Amino acid sequence: MGLFDFIKNLGGSPEAKIQKASDLAKNPKAIREDRWAAIELLADDVGDTEKAVKALLQRFEFSLEHGINDTREKEKAMSGILRHGDKALPFVLAHLKETTRIAWPIKILKALGRGEDHVIECLLGTLEYADVSFDQARTDKNYDILCHLVDFKKSGLKDKISHFLRDPDERVRYAAAEVLMEQDLSEVGETLEFLMRDENPDNSRIRQSVVRKYLEQNWIVKKPEAFPNRQVIGPVFVNEQNRLFVNQSNSYT
Repeated sequence: MGLFDFIKNLGGSPEAKIQKASDLAKNPKAIREDRWAAIELLADDVGDTEKAVKALLQRFEFSLEHGINDTREKEKAMSGILRHGDKALPFVLAHLKETTRIAWPIKILKALGRGEDHVIECLLGTLEYADVSFDQARTDKNYDILCHLVDFKKSGLKDKISHFLRDPDERVRYAAAEVLMEQDLSEVGETLEFLMRDENPDNSRIRQSVVRKYLEQNWIVKKPEAFPNRQVIGPVFVNEQNRLFVNQSNSYT
Protein backbone atom coordinates (compact mmCIF):
# COMPACT_ATOMS: atom_id res chain seq x y z
CA MET A 1 0.00 0.00 0.00
CA GLY A 2 1.40 3.40 -1.01
CA LEU A 3 1.59 6.24 1.46
CA PHE A 4 -1.27 8.10 -0.18
CA ASP A 5 -3.48 5.00 -0.07
CA PHE A 6 -2.70 4.89 3.60
CA ILE A 7 -3.75 8.52 4.00
CA LYS A 8 -7.01 7.94 2.12
CA ASN A 9 -7.88 5.10 4.45
CA LEU A 10 -7.27 7.15 7.57
CA GLY A 11 -10.28 8.18 9.55
CA GLY A 12 -8.99 11.69 10.13
CA SER A 13 -10.81 14.94 9.45
CA PRO A 14 -10.97 16.45 5.94
CA GLU A 15 -8.56 19.14 7.13
CA ALA A 16 -6.03 16.52 8.22
CA LYS A 17 -6.26 14.76 4.86
CA ILE A 18 -5.78 18.04 3.00
CA GLN A 19 -2.73 18.77 5.11
CA LYS A 20 -1.26 15.35 4.40
CA ALA A 21 -1.96 15.76 0.68
CA SER A 22 -0.30 19.18 0.79
CA ASP A 23 2.79 17.71 2.43
CA LEU A 24 2.98 15.03 -0.25
CA ALA A 25 2.44 17.43 -3.17
CA LYS A 26 5.40 19.61 -2.18
CA ASN A 27 7.76 16.74 -1.40
CA PRO A 28 10.16 16.00 -4.29
CA LYS A 29 11.25 12.79 -2.55
CA ALA A 30 7.75 11.35 -2.23
CA ILE A 31 6.76 8.29 -4.23
CA ARG A 32 5.71 9.56 -7.65
CA GLU A 33 2.30 7.88 -7.62
CA ASP A 34 1.56 9.21 -4.15
CA ARG A 35 2.53 12.73 -5.04
CA TRP A 36 0.41 12.58 -8.20
CA ALA A 37 -2.61 11.35 -6.25
CA ALA A 38 -2.12 14.17 -3.74
CA ILE A 39 -1.99 16.76 -6.53
CA GLU A 40 -5.13 15.28 -8.07
CA LEU A 41 -6.97 15.49 -4.78
CA LEU A 42 -5.94 19.11 -4.25
CA ALA A 43 -6.69 20.06 -7.86
CA ASP A 44 -10.04 18.32 -8.27
CA ASP A 45 -11.64 17.69 -4.91
CA VAL A 46 -10.69 20.48 -2.50
CA GLY A 47 -13.21 23.31 -2.59
CA ASP A 48 -11.43 25.62 -0.16
CA THR A 49 -9.63 28.03 -2.51
CA GLU A 50 -7.02 29.20 -0.05
CA LYS A 51 -6.00 25.72 1.06
CA ALA A 52 -6.01 24.23 -2.43
CA VAL A 53 -4.21 27.07 -4.19
CA LYS A 54 -1.55 27.57 -1.54
CA ALA A 55 -0.80 23.85 -1.52
CA LEU A 56 -0.70 23.53 -5.31
CA LEU A 57 1.57 26.55 -5.67
CA GLN A 58 4.19 24.73 -3.62
CA ARG A 59 4.51 22.18 -6.41
CA PHE A 60 6.26 24.82 -8.52
CA GLU A 61 9.04 25.19 -5.95
CA PHE A 62 11.01 22.22 -7.28
CA SER A 63 11.68 20.36 -10.50
CA LEU A 64 12.05 16.64 -11.10
CA GLU A 65 14.87 15.14 -13.12
CA HIS A 66 12.30 13.35 -15.27
CA GLY A 67 11.02 16.26 -17.34
CA ILE A 68 7.82 14.61 -18.59
CA ASN A 69 6.63 13.76 -15.10
CA ASP A 70 7.61 17.20 -13.84
CA THR A 71 5.59 18.96 -16.54
CA ARG A 72 2.62 16.61 -16.07
CA GLU A 73 2.45 17.35 -12.36
CA LYS A 74 2.86 21.11 -12.84
CA GLU A 75 0.19 21.22 -15.53
CA LYS A 76 -2.20 19.41 -13.21
CA ALA A 77 -1.39 21.79 -10.37
CA MET A 78 -1.94 24.75 -12.69
CA SER A 79 -5.32 23.45 -13.88
CA GLY A 80 -6.33 22.93 -10.26
CA ILE A 81 -5.50 26.55 -9.47
CA LEU A 82 -7.26 27.91 -12.55
CA ARG A 83 -10.39 26.01 -11.51
CA HIS A 84 -10.85 28.61 -8.76
CA GLY A 85 -10.76 31.53 -11.19
CA ASP A 86 -10.40 35.04 -9.77
CA LYS A 87 -10.57 33.72 -6.21
CA ALA A 88 -7.12 32.23 -6.73
CA LEU A 89 -5.53 35.51 -7.79
CA PRO A 90 -4.64 36.98 -4.35
CA PHE A 91 -2.82 33.79 -3.39
CA VAL A 92 -0.97 33.62 -6.72
CA LEU A 93 0.17 37.23 -6.34
CA ALA A 94 1.29 36.72 -2.76
CA HIS A 95 3.24 33.66 -3.85
CA LEU A 96 4.87 35.55 -6.72
CA LYS A 97 6.20 38.16 -4.30
CA GLU A 98 7.78 35.53 -2.10
CA THR A 99 9.04 32.88 -4.49
CA THR A 100 12.10 32.95 -6.73
CA ARG A 101 10.59 30.33 -9.06
CA ILE A 102 8.26 32.47 -11.09
CA ALA A 103 7.80 30.78 -14.49
CA TRP A 104 4.70 28.71 -13.72
CA PRO A 105 3.03 31.27 -11.41
CA ILE A 106 3.37 33.82 -14.23
CA LYS A 107 1.77 31.34 -16.64
CA ILE A 108 -1.11 31.06 -14.18
CA LEU A 109 -1.34 34.83 -13.84
CA LYS A 110 -1.61 35.23 -17.61
CA ALA A 111 -4.11 32.38 -17.91
CA LEU A 112 -6.45 33.97 -15.38
CA GLY A 113 -7.19 36.46 -18.15
CA ARG A 114 -7.41 39.80 -16.38
CA GLY A 115 -5.78 41.65 -19.27
CA GLU A 116 -2.34 42.80 -20.31
CA ASP A 117 -2.25 45.89 -18.09
CA HIS A 118 -3.06 43.79 -15.06
CA VAL A 119 -0.27 41.33 -15.87
CA ILE A 120 2.20 44.21 -16.24
CA GLU A 121 1.21 45.73 -12.91
CA CYS A 122 1.52 42.36 -11.19
CA LEU A 123 4.97 41.78 -12.67
CA LEU A 124 6.10 45.25 -11.63
CA GLY A 125 4.80 44.54 -8.16
CA THR A 126 7.09 41.53 -7.84
CA LEU A 127 10.29 43.38 -8.76
CA GLU A 128 12.59 44.08 -5.83
CA TYR A 129 13.97 47.62 -5.90
CA ALA A 130 16.10 47.19 -2.80
CA ASP A 131 19.71 46.08 -3.08
CA VAL A 132 19.65 42.32 -3.66
CA SER A 133 23.19 42.07 -5.02
CA PHE A 134 24.18 39.65 -2.26
CA ASP A 135 21.19 37.41 -2.91
CA GLN A 136 21.68 35.58 -6.19
CA ALA A 137 18.22 34.03 -6.16
CA ARG A 138 16.56 37.45 -5.80
CA THR A 139 18.82 38.92 -8.46
CA ASP A 140 17.84 36.09 -10.81
CA LYS A 141 14.19 36.75 -10.02
CA ASN A 142 14.48 40.41 -11.04
CA TYR A 143 16.19 39.31 -14.24
CA ASP A 144 13.48 36.77 -15.03
CA ILE A 145 10.68 39.29 -14.42
CA LEU A 146 12.36 41.86 -16.66
CA CYS A 147 12.68 39.22 -19.37
CA HIS A 148 8.91 38.66 -19.16
CA LEU A 149 8.27 42.42 -19.33
CA VAL A 150 10.10 42.61 -22.68
CA ASP A 151 6.89 41.27 -24.24
CA PHE A 152 4.89 44.33 -23.20
CA LYS A 153 4.61 47.97 -24.19
CA LYS A 154 2.97 50.38 -21.78
CA SER A 155 3.09 54.13 -21.27
CA GLY A 156 4.98 55.04 -18.11
CA LEU A 157 6.88 51.77 -17.91
CA LYS A 158 10.18 53.63 -18.24
CA ASP A 159 9.84 55.16 -14.78
CA LYS A 160 9.55 51.71 -13.19
CA ILE A 161 12.31 50.07 -15.21
CA SER A 162 15.07 52.71 -15.43
CA HIS A 163 16.07 51.96 -11.83
CA PHE A 164 17.47 48.62 -12.97
CA LEU A 165 19.87 50.23 -15.44
CA ARG A 166 22.03 50.88 -12.36
CA ASP A 167 21.82 47.32 -11.03
CA PRO A 168 25.17 45.71 -10.10
CA ASP A 169 24.29 42.65 -12.21
CA GLU A 170 24.99 43.15 -15.93
CA ARG A 171 22.25 40.70 -16.93
CA VAL A 172 19.66 42.74 -15.04
CA ARG A 173 20.88 45.99 -16.62
CA TYR A 174 20.75 44.40 -20.06
CA ALA A 175 17.22 43.06 -19.52
CA ALA A 176 16.07 46.49 -18.33
CA ALA A 177 17.53 48.06 -21.47
CA GLU A 178 15.71 45.48 -23.60
CA VAL A 179 12.40 46.41 -21.94
CA LEU A 180 13.03 50.08 -22.67
CA MET A 181 13.91 49.38 -26.29
CA GLU A 182 10.43 47.91 -26.79
CA GLN A 183 8.68 51.07 -25.58
CA ASP A 184 7.69 54.13 -27.60
CA LEU A 185 10.76 56.11 -28.63
CA SER A 186 9.04 59.35 -27.62
CA GLU A 187 9.18 58.18 -24.00
CA VAL A 188 12.52 56.41 -23.81
CA GLY A 189 14.65 58.18 -26.44
CA GLU A 190 16.57 60.32 -23.97
CA THR A 191 17.43 57.30 -21.83
CA LEU A 192 18.48 55.21 -24.82
CA GLU A 193 20.69 57.97 -26.17
CA PHE A 194 22.37 58.17 -22.77
CA LEU A 195 23.07 54.44 -23.04
CA MET A 196 24.61 54.99 -26.48
CA ARG A 197 27.00 57.51 -24.92
CA ASP A 198 27.94 55.23 -22.03
CA GLU A 199 31.58 54.22 -22.48
CA ASN A 200 31.74 52.07 -19.36
CA PRO A 201 33.23 48.73 -20.50
CA ASP A 202 30.81 46.92 -18.17
CA ASN A 203 27.93 48.23 -20.28
CA SER A 204 29.42 47.63 -23.73
CA ARG A 205 26.88 44.90 -24.59
CA ILE A 206 24.00 47.21 -23.68
CA ARG A 207 25.48 50.07 -25.68
CA GLN A 208 25.93 47.95 -28.79
CA SER A 209 22.39 46.55 -28.52
CA VAL A 210 20.90 50.05 -28.36
CA VAL A 211 22.97 51.12 -31.36
CA ARG A 212 21.76 48.09 -33.32
CA LYS A 213 18.17 48.88 -32.37
CA TYR A 214 18.51 52.44 -33.69
CA LEU A 215 20.02 51.15 -36.91
CA GLU A 216 17.31 48.51 -37.38
CA GLN A 217 14.42 50.87 -36.63
CA ASN A 218 15.95 53.88 -38.37
CA TRP A 219 15.12 55.93 -35.28
CA ILE A 220 15.87 59.66 -35.10
CA VAL A 221 18.52 60.80 -32.64
CA LYS A 222 17.18 63.71 -30.61
CA LYS A 223 20.54 65.12 -29.52
CA PRO A 224 23.11 64.45 -32.25
CA GLU A 225 25.29 67.22 -30.86
CA ALA A 226 25.95 65.05 -27.80
CA PHE A 227 28.11 62.77 -29.98
CA PRO A 228 31.48 64.38 -30.80
CA ASN A 229 31.87 64.67 -34.56
CA ARG A 230 28.55 62.79 -34.76
CA GLN A 231 30.41 59.55 -34.10
CA VAL A 232 28.39 57.20 -31.90
CA ILE A 233 30.70 54.19 -31.70
CA GLY A 234 33.29 52.78 -34.08
CA PRO A 235 32.03 53.18 -37.66
CA VAL A 236 28.53 54.27 -36.59
CA PHE A 237 27.70 57.96 -37.07
CA VAL A 238 24.67 60.26 -37.04
CA ASN A 239 23.83 61.52 -40.54
CA GLU A 240 22.33 64.86 -41.53
CA GLN A 241 18.83 63.46 -41.04
CA ASN A 242 19.80 62.61 -37.45
CA ARG A 243 19.66 58.88 -38.07
CA LEU A 244 22.44 56.37 -37.52
CA PHE A 245 24.40 54.96 -40.40
CA VAL A 246 27.46 52.75 -40.79
CA ASN A 247 30.48 54.17 -42.53
CA GLN A 248 30.81 51.92 -45.58
CA SER A 249 34.59 51.87 -45.31
CA ASN A 250 34.25 49.95 -42.04
CA SER A 251 32.03 47.20 -40.64
CA TYR A 252 30.15 47.24 -37.38
CA THR A 253 30.11 44.09 -35.25
